[in-house]
Amino acid sequence: MSPTETTPVPLRIAHRAGLTPGATAVRAPEGELTYRQFDRRARAVAEELRAAGAGPEDTVLLGARRGLHWAVGLLGIWYAGAAPLLVDLDAPDERLRTLLRAAGTRHAVAPDTHAAATLQRRTGTELFWASTTTAAPTSAGPPADVAPGSLAYVLFTSGSTGQPKPVAVAHAGLAAQVATLAERYGLTGQDAVLQFAAPAFDVSLEEALPTWCTGGAAVFVKDNVLSPAELEPFLAEQRISVVNLPTPYWSQWARDLERAPRPLPSALRRVVIGSDAGRTADLTRWTAAGHPPVISCYGLTESTITATSYEPAPAELARFTGDELIPLGEPLAGVRAYVLDEELREAPPGAPGELYLAGSCLARGYHGRPGLTSERFVADPFAGTPGERMYRTGDRVTRAPGSGSLVFLGRADDQVKIRGHRVELKEVEAVVATHPDVVDVVVRAVAAEGGPRLAAWAAVTAGSPLTPDELRRHLLARTPPYLVPAVVTLMERLPRTPGGKLDPRALPAPALR
Repeated sequence: MSPTETTPVPLRIAHRAGLTPGATAVRAPEGELTYRQFDRRARAVAEELRAAGAGPEDTVLLGARRGLHWAVGLLGIWYAGAAPLLVDLDAPDERLRTLLRAAGTRHAVAPDTHAAATLQRRTGTELFWASTTTAAPTSAGPPADVAPGSLAYVLFTSGSTGQPKPVAVAHAGLAAQVATLAERYGLTGQDAVLQFAAPAFDVSLEEALPTWCTGGAAVFVKDNVLSPAELEPFLAEQRISVVNLPTPYWSQWARDLERAPRPLPSALRRVVIGSDAGRTADLTRWTAAGHPPVISCYGLTESTITATSYEPAPAELARFTGDELIPLGEPLAGVRAYVLDEELREAPPGAPGELYLAGSCLARGYHGRPGLTSERFVADPFAGTPGERMYRTGDRVTRAPGSGSLVFLGRADDQVKIRGHRVELKEVEAVVATHPDVVDVVVRAVAAEGGPRLAAWAAVTAGSPLTPDELRRHLLARTPPYLVPAVVTLMERLPRTPGGKLDPRALPAPALR
């Protein structure tokens, strides 16, 4: 029987392996796998995990780095009916131990005995593990027939209390999102999709799963900290057709191409960006140069990766008057987006409110944290079906009058008062980014005598003679003084996580005067 949009992802991949067994599923620095090989290796992992007692609702540590072993381990865990625990293997040992305890993890997959022993030593836990290198016998059992509501994966996000939050995603929500994204990006069996995101970042799933469900090849780059100019030869060599990049990385690429115009690899047909707010000036310069179309995406781990997308027509792009934030756009199929005031009433177009998401995209909640789940996943009073939930994102948005497109205003906790003026930190970042030498920027309010003050950290182009005082003078000529950061720190690059998000703990302390 052919799979449908509600068929769980691992069963869709198994079906694809039967349809196109000789097609390439994985290309990585350590080798390639056809769909037949991919399926067989995953079945071998599943047999070992089942023999060790892993099954539905069990979490399994995916103890492999980006590449072939990560792909085999991911699918093998699902074939066993269990749920991968996605973590950053470069995290400190104590954090790994915290995450495994929070997820109740007793099983792991790893490339070999040495890697498994290292994981057990680092986590201080006896892990029943399976190898991703075993070749499956032809008699290997079929993939587990996972239930739609069963646990698909657990991924931790940072918490405001300092404690990581284990987001639990169900197979039904993952299947719906994968089917929607495959259609949204126009994926086919002819596509080679770049695997760029860090394995502990859920965009890695968005890169791989729609690709495998449509018969394309997921192509792993060895190093995802190389510059965009250094990435281009790899894209050309591998004939990559679709890339999914952190917005700050793409913005750097757009500005570099403006400084040094050049054609992009001919096979590249689609660019997806996300993880941070982008700016319309970058989108305008990219489009004007005739580069492949860009889809800007927004979502959270709690919304199973992507919830909204934005791809403006040329006429709409021409209406932007300056360097605004790229809109969040429209909800994907099956997603409902509400803009609500503090009384949970819908805000009229043009009025600010907090964004709530609902629909098939929602995660089950926080694994083993019912109190936190009920705090963030609340009853949906607008749904026609009793029991529906909506997720409180903490993001302030508005609906653009006329189009109804969602426009990001900032985090609910990012609005501060500076000298009596209410200030949106994103607004200040947009002004700082108008300087041609600034390629990345973050602004924060920091405590100081006499009240909070604005501090900016800006990454500038290599060899730029720009000084902090010159940047402040540039800002004073364009914006009211209360929007100009009191202190500016210039850097070669901003510290970011493997997923492309800012790492605020790694920012140097501002030198307040």
